[in-house]
Amino acid sequence: MADANYFTCTLGEAARLKRKDEKAKTWTTVVELIDDQAERNPDAPALGFATFTHLKSTQVFRHLLTFRDLSDTSKHAAQILSTHLPKEPKSLKIGLLSSSSTEFVLTWLGLMRLGYTVLLLAPQLAPPAVQHLCETLDIRHVFVDDIYEYRARGLSNDIEIIRIPSYKDDSTTDDLGQTPGISETAYICHTSGTSSGLPKPIPQTQFGVMGALYSFPGKNKPATFSTTPLYHGGFPDCLRAWTSGASIWFFPEGQAPITGANIIRAIDFARAHSPIPVKYFSSVPYVLQMLSEEYGGIEVLQTMHLVGVGGAALPPAIGDTLVDAGVNLLSRMGSAECGFLMSSHRDYAKDKDWQFLRAIDDSRLIEFEPRENDLSELVVKPGWPFLIKTNREDGSYATSDLFEPHSSIPNAWRYHSRADAQITLANGKKFDPSPIEGSILASTKSLQDVLIFGSGRDYAGVLLFPSSSDISAHEVIDSVWPHIDKLNSDSQTHTRINRTMLVVVPVKEGQKPLEKSSKGTILRRQAEERYSDEIEGAYSNTSSSTKILEGGLQKAVQDCFEQVLGRQVEPDQDLYRQGVDSISCIQIRKLLEQICLSSEDGRLPLNVIYDQGTINSLVEYLERANSGDNELNVDPDESDLNLMQALAEKYSNFDPASHDTSSMVGSVVSSSTSGVKTQARQNREALGEKKRLAQMAMKIVQDPNDRPTRVVLTGATGFLGAHILHLLREDSRIERIYCLLRADGPFAAQKRVSDALFQRVLPPLEPHQDKVVCLPCDLTQKDLGLSEEQLREISTSTTKVIHSAWAVNFSLRLNSFEDQISSTKNLINLAEEAGAKFIFVSSIAAVSDSTARPVPETLSHDPKEASPLGYSRSKWVAEQVCDAANKKQDSPLASIVRVGQLYSNESGVWNTTEAYPLLLSTSKITGCLPDLPNEVLNWLPVEQAAQAVIEIAFTHSKGLKTPVYHVLNPHITPSWKDMLDWLAASNEGPEFEIVSSSEWLERLEKALGDENDHPSQALLGLWKRSYSRGDMNENAVDDQESSVFEVAQTQKVSASIRDVEPLSRERVIKTWKWVNENIKG
Repeated sequence: MADANYFTCTLGEAARLKRKDEKAKTWTTVVELIDDQAERNPDAPALGFATFTHLKSTQVFRHLLTFRDLSDTSKHAAQILSTHLPKEPKSLKIGLLSSSSTEFVLTWLGLMRLGYTVLLLAPQLAPPAVQHLCETLDIRHVFVDDIYEYRARGLSNDIEIIRIPSYKDDSTTDDLGQTPGISETAYICHTSGTSSGLPKPIPQTQFGVMGALYSFPGKNKPATFSTTPLYHGGFPDCLRAWTSGASIWFFPEGQAPITGANIIRAIDFARAHSPIPVKYFSSVPYVLQMLSEEYGGIEVLQTMHLVGVGGAALPPAIGDTLVDAGVNLLSRMGSAECGFLMSSHRDYAKDKDWQFLRAIDDSRLIEFEPRENDLSELVVKPGWPFLIKTNREDGSYATSDLFEPHSSIPNAWRYHSRADAQITLANGKKFDPSPIEGSILASTKSLQDVLIFGSGRDYAGVLLFPSSSDISAHEVIDSVWPHIDKLNSDSQTHTRINRTMLVVVPVKEGQKPLEKSSKGTILRRQAEERYSDEIEGAYSNTSSSTKILEGGLQKAVQDCFEQVLGRQVEPDQDLYRQGVDSISCIQIRKLLEQICLSSEDGRLPLNVIYDQGTINSLVEYLERANSGDNELNVDPDESDLNLMQALAEKYSNFDPASHDTSSMVGSVVSSSTSGVKTQARQNREALGEKKRLAQMAMKIVQDPNDRPTRVVLTGATGFLGAHILHLLREDSRIERIYCLLRADGPFAAQKRVSDALFQRVLPPLEPHQDKVVCLPCDLTQKDLGLSEEQLREISTSTTKVIHSAWAVNFSLRLNSFEDQISSTKNLINLAEEAGAKFIFVSSIAAVSDSTARPVPETLSHDPKEASPLGYSRSKWVAEQVCDAANKKQDSPLASIVRVGQLYSNESGVWNTTEAYPLLLSTSKITGCLPDLPNEVLNWLPVEQAAQAVIEIAFTHSKGLKTPVYHVLNPHITPSWKDMLDWLAASNEGPEFEIVSSSEWLERLEKALGDENDHPSQALLGLWKRSYSRGDMNENAVDDQESSVFEVAQTQKVSASIRDVEPLSRERVIKTWKWVNENIKG
């Protein structure tokens, strides 16, 4: 982090500097600060207003005040103000409603000298909001200036309105006599007022606004120019300068409109009249946007040493433009509750990441707590120097501000969104629309405003308000679509916007399309109510003007995909593997219904996109639908069973030539482009052969069993994987754990893993530990997407590979899992290369349709034994790949661990993507839960499952070609009915009826409907197949005397499985509470 100065120094840095500098100057009040600076630096400039307009000298106060001037004139102001106020006031709180000016500052300081606490009222507040604040604080008097006097006319008669008097009389100030003493509160600011409420007062203590700052020694520091009004953050800028003896200039609000040209004139004026160079510039995003578009604006910013921006999100395109032009741009973040928190101050010549705020590395001051979607919430800790609001028992303040980490710079964070100001889609996914709105608005001059909508819907849309009535809707959409398309490609899937959801709303001349708060934020609720018809129309449009010509269905379907995705997809390739996510599926399905179905009331199955798998298959399906063929749900089992065998054969080729060291370490050269080996390629292969022989020699000398235990782990961010990692890092036998996962960089990888632990109430990774190494990877690549150095280290030191990663998506067909299967083969190759044991974490779903009782702990050779889900069938295929690898070995290389239904950990944390927690969560939308007589709670606590996997990993298999272990709870108690009785009697969730499975399914299907995207939606088909047989045999449980799955082999090697006990009532109730708090209803 670069050295701080008064313009960049956060309160955390100030506290650190004060600890190092015992002689640092401190003051107890703002008045004491000003009077002391007047004594020590009387002629140093303090405050200026750039009154560049050609007004008569009698119309404005002096444009520049020294510290002596500021001290003397504020005393003079106090004397004058005292004559306008009662001698024995009923309240020592008073309002100030004024433009940002010298008079504003003198009135504030003068009232402070008289013992009053001043409420700084933003002129944008409506009279009811001002009235509310005055009543809340028992304010009886409000001072107003000429410019904003009209804003006070709507106040009640209980509040006296007083014009700010003139302070231009330079007569000697009389003694003020007895005053109540200066308040500990420097001033009171207020929230902006939101779409859902009136503004709230926020007192600012003398210590918080001034005493917590560090006084940088020295003189003639650069002056600051600020466009921020005094009532909106201007005073913090003032006090940062004044505590270090520096000066600040302000734009003259009320005397000229704030335009790009006027800002340049004001800066020129300040520089011409300031004895100290004006080199710091403090602003808000819209000011920088104006300057970036103004002739000469960027050039002015280039002359500044530092250009600070805060208060809202600056559109990245504008910031990037400025930084690319050589502007030293830094983001500054603070709040009324906590003061100055972070900035992106850095080495500007080398570091261009202006959006990433650099946090002080001290967990006593601030922390970033993991949240969903790889985001973290900023939490200000009790040790922070200035904290006027807390919302946790330990005295911390959770800010609701969400950040994403830099991929490589430690402790650098980019603001993402507000947790409490996000749009929540129907599937529970959240995002902050404000940065997207700002980015769209900044991309074109054809818009004057933008509103993103979508709360409670399957996907979002945008209202576009043209800047001119001369622009057609088509032209508006054409102008913004390239930018939105780029945003889509860089954004999370649930934030993407389909072109069909762009709605152009004409605006009448002189009309404001969107009401905004005093900070310029959209009053979202009012906007959504005002444009409810346009929003509803965007979702309810079910008619299509497109007429599909005969033979044109293929093109129409491809057009639907391109319209939503903004790109073409291959018609014969799996759609999921081409990046067609679930949100896109919903939009595409709706388009297909509108455009490609001949029946007006036609409906397609919810999972039709993934079920068909490719565009070609989808076209065939639609052709059958349009021809009236009732056999639309053709049983795909036969083709899937054939595909299982084909995939198993495809990935079971472990010929040494296909995975020798030259393909694992060093350059991986494709032979598909040329049949002739170049000399360079031959050299690389020769080098690879030398490396392979060297590694073989090392392994002969050092047996893997004698090497330090190093484990490669995949799936560490998953439910089971996170618990495996936690136990591995606590295990003294383990020297190092390599976590392989998808991430943008090592820092992002570590954060993802640390967040996954935190979300399971497990200790996150320590910042500087080296036992757990998190590496970004791509397991579908032969070299696993690792660098040559990383791959060499892992392939020469690893003793165990635990493969726990797998896509858990019950909507996908088998062919969508091919990447998972190929990844398994690549990891087996790594294990063989390293001489390591390979543990494949499979699922009992791979054999759950077996007719054998009990299901044996042996390899299955019949694909029909896997359940019909693509997930289950892919696990069966991967088991065959493991077996094929073992056939090439003298002793088993790969072991298969079939895991049963996992249960919550000791803290009650379960998995939001698994079937049973999702089933239980349906009580919130159906009011019932099914009676399932055949079900027992043979669920295994996840920490015991993780322990069993590790015990198996340390087992030396002998005599078995492919060892298979069942990690599950062998007990058949408690029953499902026991659980329902426990839940119904508890107070930890909603009340529910216990009904038959058929009635529950009927209610669930109705509750889900066509528009509800409850996370259980994807499992509806599976539950129908499993539970739609009406009231099942109630004696089924009594007839079952033992587990369906054999566990004897596992019990021999795993103490965890030998000792597992039935689930207790207490643990079930704790988990029920977690389900209701964490899974969307």
